[in-house]
Amino acid sequence: MFHTLDSFDTDFPADSVEWCPANLFRDIFVCGTYQLMKDNEATLDKSKSLKRLGHIYMFRVIDNGRLYLLQMLKVPAVLDMKWMHVMYQNKILLGVVNSLGYLQVYQLKSDEGKEALKLLTETKISHSDDVLALSLDWCTGRWMDNNKSNSKIVVSDSKGYVSLFEINENELNKINSWPAHEFEAWIAAFDYWNINVIYTGGDDCKFQVFDTRIGTHPIALNKIHGAGVTSIHSNATKEFLLSSGSYDDTLRLWDTRNLKRFVSETNLGGGVWRLKWDPFARKYLLAACMYGGFKIIDCERTEAPSVIGEYKHESLAYGCDWSLLNSAEITERIHRTQERNVFLIGTCSFYDHVLKLSATYLRDD
Repeated sequence: MFHTLDSFDTDFPADSVEWCPANLFRDIFVCGTYQLMKDNEATLDKSKSLKRLGHIYMFRVIDNGRLYLLQMLKVPAVLDMKWMHVMYQNKILLGVVNSLGYLQVYQLKSDEGKEALKLLTETKISHSDDVLALSLDWCTGRWMDNNKSNSKIVVSDSKGYVSLFEINENELNKINSWPAHEFEAWIAAFDYWNINVIYTGGDDCKFQVFDTRIGTHPIALNKIHGAGVTSIHSNATKEFLLSSGSYDDTLRLWDTRNLKRFVSETNLGGGVWRLKWDPFARKYLLAACMYGGFKIIDCERTEAPSVIGEYKHESLAYGCDWSLLNSAEITERIHRTQERNVFLIGTCSFYDHVLKLSATYLRDD
């Protein structure tokens, strides 16, 4: 099912992988790291804010599935990264949230064939110095290439707050911020079919829905998850389909028209830290299951999802994503095979600080 093509030692623990969606750069992805330093290792300062360090690595996949390092940025520890799904004023943008409580937006620039990330703008999400920015999502609808003049970003943080920002020109402006959870707000995500709707999950086991048009009180709330809610991902092809993951090891699928009861629940054998719908038919979910490794789940039958692939690292499975390269592009130059339905996947694990590139074959029904 999985065929490892290449691997890379990220030095610090790795927790995030995100593939670029832009047409000419779909062979590029980024990986983020997070290192909690001991006092005597924090050489710059003894202050608490400088004990969490990180990197942003940017790679290109070259012939025969090898990883080519394009850039390495030394940054505060990275908690989450997301590419904007569409072009923004002809710019390719990457959002990053970090341990100093900043939302940053980088622009991918290509100069004479050399690609590099350049910081475009940043803002602190809170006045408090001890807030970690934990997750972000772009409000770009169903990945339609509309090149809108502005777009919104939702960010969740370690104090349980959710904040909404708008990028306009090259500035980030805070629209609103509200206390959504009693403890860490692990995840915040937009509904890709209704950009006014935001889903949030927290360490208080709450799964909530907010409509930004009518205030900061949830329009729906449940505590069905048996532990902290860590991952939520809207399906950009199937209008009412939503996935959620939790520390309780369980993947849940939802019909957003009735969030009082899940459509199905599937035990994945590890805390579900990240969930990603595949970028094509969006019937497969890629899950990072912490101690349970990485799983691919076929969700064609939403009432009875089935695990069809497993991929183990030696450590905590945290970051994962699908490449947007199609099967023909992959088999032409990256991984030559007679298989027809080939996907390229990036995965990373924490304490062993390993990033892996692999090809996986899924049945083409």
